[in-house]
Parts: sequence; C-alpha cells; structure tokens
Amino acid sequence: MLKFKPSIIWGVFVFFTFLVLLAVRLELFTDNSQQRSFIPSPLSIHRSAETTWMNIYQKNRKIGVIQREFIGLETGGFQTKENITMQINTLGTTQLLHIENETYLNEDMSLSSFEFNLGSSLFRFNARGLVTGDKLVVLSGIPSSQHRSEIPIEDIPFISGNIYEAAFVFGLEKDSARDFNIFDPSTLGIRSVKVFREADEVIPIMGRRVLTQKFCVDFMGIKNCAWLSTDGEVLKETGFMGLSMEKVSAEKAKEGISVDASVDFARLASIPSNTRLDRPEKLTQLKIKIDGISEQHFALHGGRQRFSEGILTVTKEKLPPDESVQEASGAIKHFLLSSPLVQSDHALIKAQANKIIHPGDTPRQKMQKVVAWVYKNIEKIPVISVPNALEVLRNKVGDCNEHAVLTAALLRAAGIPAQIETGLVYQDGRFYYHAWNTAYAGKWVSADSVFNQIPADVTHLRLVRGEGSEQLDLLGVIGRIELEVLSTKYD
Repeated sequence: MLKFKPSIIWGVFVFFTFLVLLAVRLELFTDNSQQRSFIPSPLSIHRSAETTWMNIYQKNRKIGVIQREFIGLETGGFQTKENITMQINTLGTTQLLHIENETYLNEDMSLSSFEFNLGSSLFRFNARGLVTGDKLVVLSGIPSSQHRSEIPIEDIPFISGNIYEAAFVFGLEKDSARDFNIFDPSTLGIRSVKVFREADEVIPIMGRRVLTQKFCVDFMGIKNCAWLSTDGEVLKETGFMGLSMEKVSAEKAKEGISVDASVDFARLASIPSNTRLDRPEKLTQLKIKIDGISEQHFALHGGRQRFSEGILTVTKEKLPPDESVQEASGAIKHFLLSSPLVQSDHALIKAQANKIIHPGDTPRQKMQKVVAWVYKNIEKIPVISVPNALEVLRNKVGDCNEHAVLTAALLRAAGIPAQIETGLVYQDGRFYYHAWNTAYAGKWVSADSVFNQIPADVTHLRLVRGEGSEQLDLLGVIGRIELEVLSTKYD
C-alpha cells in the first residue's frame, strides 16, 4: 500500500471543521429560531456605519485578519460586509484563503439575503440565499455551476455571525440561555445551538480596559465565547482548537501574519492508538472500544460495522460475485442523484465516467475502474476548499475530501449508487480523520480512492455517512474521542 504523510490526507479535513467553527462568528451560518417574536430591548443596537478590524489567532499566533463593515440602512435594516484573509502553512506549503461575505438584515437583525464566497489557490465556492415566504432559497456550488435548494423555515432566520448581537438585542439576561438553530450554506445543514449570558467582565481591548457583556455558544458540544461592548459590538472571541479573535486598530490589522502560523490540525485532532497495527490492509476484523461519542447521532452500527455497549467491531466485506448483482431499486436509487458538491449529472463528469468504463462492464468492474482511475489521476496534495467534484476533475488535485466527492460523482454517473463516509482511519500509530466512499454493487461495499482499496481496510471507522449536514456532527466529538484496540484478526 502506498504511504502518504497523514497531514496530507487528513489535515485539510480537520482544517475545514475549524473553518466551520470560525463560521459561527463569520456569518457563514443562518438560524431559524422557532416561534420567535421580536420585542425591541432597551439595548437595541444603534451603531453608525463603521469599519472594524479583528485579528485571528491560533494559540496567540496571528493566522488571519477580518475587515468588517456594519452599515445602518435607511429602510431600518442593516448591511454587513466581511473580508477574511487567512494564511495556512501546510507541510511547508503556504496557502492563502480568502472569504467574502455580504448580508442584508431586517430591522430585528433577521436575515433578508446573503452571499458567501470562498477562494483558495485552486478552488472556489459560492453560496447565496434569499428569504422568501416560508423558505430560504439557496444557490450553491462553483460560480459556473450552481445548484438550487429550497429549505423550509418556520420563521425568518438570523445570521449566526450576528448571533451574539442578536442575544444582546433580545436582552438576554445574566445566567439565562436561548436556543437558536443555525444553517450552514456549505453543507445545507441545520443544527441547534444554545446561547448563554454569563457574568459581565472587564477586559483589555486596544490598550483600554472595557466593561463587557459575555455570551457563550454551545455549538455541537464545543464552547465559543464573545465579549460585547455596552453598545453591542463584538470585541473579542475565543473558541475551538485555540482559536481566538480580537478587535484591533487598522494599523495593527495590517501587520504581517506570523511566519510560523502553521498548525498541524491533523495531529492536533488525531487519536493515539494503544497498539501498533502492522499491515492494516491485511486485517479482516478489528474490535475497538470507543469512549466520548454517542451512538444516537452517529452511523456506528450497520453494514460492516457492529456497535454494542461501547465496542465497535469492523469486519472486512467480501465483494459479491458479479452474477449476483441486481440493479439498484427503491431508496437506493436516491444515491444516483446529483447534488451541490457531487455533480454527477454534469456533462464533464458524465464524459469522464464514459471514458473510464465500458458499456459491457458489470457494476463491480465499474466500481473498481472508477476507484483506480481517481487513485491514479488525482494528485494527493492538501487543498483548502469546500470540495466539489467538478473542480476536482478540472484541477486533478486534492486530499481525501476531493477524492471522495469525485469518486461519488463518477460512480453515480456510471450508474453505481454511491455515498461518502467520514470517520477515522489508522496510520503510523494514530487514528486520523478521513473521508472515503461506499458504493452499491449488489450490497454496499466500502471503497477508498486515496489508497485504491475495495473494500477499504477495517481501520476505517465510520462515524457519519453523507455529504452535507451529517459531517457537522463530527465537530462535537473532535478532541473528545478515546480509542482502545481490543483485538485484531488477520488473513
């Protein structure tokens, strides 16, 4: 089996979870709070148009900067604009990430519309949405190929980048809490968060000591906190994996980013193994004890995995003989459909699938040919992106996420139902976060195009299955899971 450095394969996946948590502040989410009615508080925000700057730090090292405008409109609502620049050093390679976000808010700070753009050296992602009636209409994907989604809402949603300000405006009292639901445009997922008002604190900001109101958000079990001025401006935030943001002067914001700002996110999030697993590709069964995770929210049980009383048993599948394969029917056909990130109906994806397979190929042969083609033709380097199959096909580079979305798209275009699985995989004494596929060839069989494995080895521990909101569930367990290998079986 070909060996790759773990941070090449898994580092960007962990970094993307970091971006998702950063988005709790940076307005990449909206929320649709149930049955709310707005009663203006005496603390309602009446700030004039202004530009503010915040530095982004990871363990006190500057890794980025935010420029934000908060503009009061004549209509009584608000417009916000944010530009974020982050410099990520991965394995000695510096990658520059740009995020642009613009929102229009109603007078009560609920959402009217938004547009979000993410760009890195090779990849782009755009999402724009508009609240109309009882739904949020979202167009997402790369600018040249957008997917339309309609998300039902019971009430006009908020922007979670303003979630602390919303709690301030609603007059959340000390030692009280309020629930919000948040929507992520990159995954079209909705999740619930709880905002707490804690005791007021005096903190140093830009050389002055300032009296602030402190609010904290419980996001998937991870605590993020913010300190707001008496007029409702966010001055400082702290959160996941040593992340923090703080208001600074324009001059300080323009100071350079730390040259040693690199953080090994893969190593930071990985889990040590209590025993070394030699030749994992030869394992036929792995039994492992898992602590720190709830079965209720994860896909631990089913298929090749059995989970009972905290013990996960993974048994290597056997490929069904070709003559036993039946055409997919019923609910399984759903996994032939195109989606915002897996554009299996795009002409370029279809054309590439037709080059890889032949009309007389069996489902099993199609699966093997697609996985082998992605393994051979996609260069294994870290990229920072919201991965989508069409751009991966064009750029032919990426980590495990890019491999998984392209493999899913090509399999679906070839008539093979396919899904994306995400979880943990063993490498060099540790379990790292990783993404791979499962495809239907008479039964569901795992496949990993990073390692050219069908089925994938049993150290692939599935936590979630899905290409969108399901992956948000991982955020609540990163840094919490403990593993103990109990037994192994080899060929």
